[in-house]
Amino acid sequence: MSHFGKFLMAVPVLFLLGCDPEGKKECQWTLEPEPSLIGTTSEPGMIPVCARNRKTNKQDCRFQASLDFAKSAFEKKFKYVDIDSDISKMPRVIKSIKYCSSK
Repeated sequence: MSHFGKFLMAVPVLFLLGCDPEGKKECQWTLEPEPSLIGTTSEPGMIPVCARNRKTNKQDCRFQASLDFAKSAFEKKFKYVDIDSDISKMPRVIKSIKYCSSK
């Protein structure tokens, strides 16, 4: 196979790696409490929460946050990639989120 043929085969792979099908880099995510997971947090005073993207129907419910933090995050949009969490615990403790500016 020629070098050009190999290049043409690699282009679709590069295209797929560059896209964001789950919208993790888009300001489409919200933090929501998840009542069905009550009792699964690893620390007292924490509640189970999910990061949800209603446009792509994706969610990640492997998080916990304080009630005050969850209240302050209510209805604020963010990028999934901007969640700072402690991954040494499960569910992960959310330390901070960089919210998108409202325009």
